[in-house]
Amino acid sequence: MSNASAFFGGLMGGALIGINTAMPCKVLSFDPSTCTAKIQPLFKAKEIDKEPKSLPPIEGVPVLFQRYKVHGNSKIAVTTDKGAHGQYTGTGEHIHNELTFVESVEMIPDLKADDIVQVIFNQRAIDDAQTGALVYPGTARMFSIHDAVIVGVFRQ
Repeated sequence: MSNASAFFGGLMGGALIGINTAMPCKVLSFDPSTCTAKIQPLFKAKEIDKEPKSLPPIEGVPVLFQRYKVHGNSKIAVTTDKGAHGQYTGTGEHIHNELTFVESVEMIPDLKADDIVQVIFNQRAIDDAQTGALVYPGTARMFSIHDAVIVGVFRQ
């Protein structure tokens, strides 16, 4: 291999190692009021001729939620051993075993400490884009751990 090939191969490898795309992380804490978490990346970083070291915790990481239509927002039957109707509660309420979803259902995250989650790192800074406005990502920050978003939980 020529010196130029080795140089450019090392240069490209060094640049790529600094690009964060996705990684598993451990939830340290979760704030349901803001739907954000403090997480610990599970991959370590290693520099040449140095021992691997843990990456620092990341705070304020947004957690994605999902919005679903349940059965096309039409009636669904809930099967119980009581038949088509439930029972009276004793307080005058009548419990039905059919539900109708007239709008989409939002599935809100419920993370717990020690959950292992999959985290993605956005291509550019997400600070201003989270408002929904069209923004120019003026910062030079790219694929940073500070632009992490939790996209799911690993089954444990």
